[in-house]
Amino acid sequence: MIKVKWFGHSMWKIWDDEISIITDPFTDIGYQMPENETADIVLCSHDHFDHNNISIIQGSPEVVDTEGEFDIHNIHIQTFPGWHDNSRGSQRGKNLLMKFTISGKSFLHCGDLGHILSEETIEKLGKIDVIFIPVGGFYTINAKTAQFIVGKIQPAIVFPMHYKTPVLDFPIAKKEEYLRLIEDYKQIDSNEIELTEDDFIKKQTIILNYK
Repeated sequence: MIKVKWFGHSMWKIWDDEISIITDPFTDIGYQMPENETADIVLCSHDHFDHNNISIIQGSPEVVDTEGEFDIHNIHIQTFPGWHDNSRGSQRGKNLLMKFTISGKSFLHCGDLGHILSEETIEKLGKIDVIFIPVGGFYTINAKTAQFIVGKIQPAIVFPMHYKTPVLDFPIAKKEEYLRLIEDYKQIDSNEIELTEDDFIKKQTIILNYK
């Protein structure tokens, strides 16, 4: 059993019976601020206000926000260096790709990835079962680039993120820009889903609704 919860933007919670991880917690950008949310580990892809609000997470979590390999609570985490833009960070700085394994499944959170990944990086990433990838453009890669990267990595499950919604006043594109490029997707009327082994058999894109 693996559960995935979307709070909005790039903030997710992924957990099983043993461990819980939260990624890129935001400040007040329009989405409902989480209350009494706990985690064992918090991952931060970069030090921007909409991704680094670690203080809202309770439970004294371990924090990973630097490049390297980490073994925390029997979870292996590896972060890979990248850029927040297409000019080697000259506009918006660095960004981490964050890979971790829960219940035997490998997850990759791309943070605010701003460029096409090199073949070398894709090879280093290895097998990815689930990817969280920005699709909104402007601050990150756009829908077309996200589709290209997904095609290279070939994960079983894609969770698009970092796109414009009615509560987010950022100059980025809506999720429909990405969805029109793919053949099919699953829309869930919830911000939470439980993944079973059946979900990993066929490649799919899943859209969760923020609450």
